[in-house]
Amino acid sequence: TSRRQRQMCIRDRIYIDPPYKADIAVKATEKILFLNLLKKDGVIIIETDEKERELKNLTQIEAEIFDIRKYGRANLIFLKRKE
Repeated sequence: TSRRQRQMCIRDRIYIDPPYKADIAVKATEKILFLNLLKKDGVIIIETDEKERELKNLTQIEAEIFDIRKYGRANLIFLKRKE
C-alpha cells in the first residue's frame, strides 16, 4: 500500500464489537497497535460481555485502560496507547 493509503487508514477512534463468545478483541487491539492504525491520542473501544477475561488479556499488551462502562449486558472498555 502507498503511504497516502496508509495515512487514510489511521483513525482517532476504533470500535471493536466481535461476537461475544469470540476471543478476538485483544488480538485485534494488538494488531491495530502493531500496524499503527491508531492516531497518537486515539482511542480503542472494546465491547464485550466478558469484562474480566478481556481485562486479564489486556494487561499483556501495550494499551492503557482509562475507562470502563456497563450498559446492560455490554461492557465498554476504553483504551489508549501506553506512553
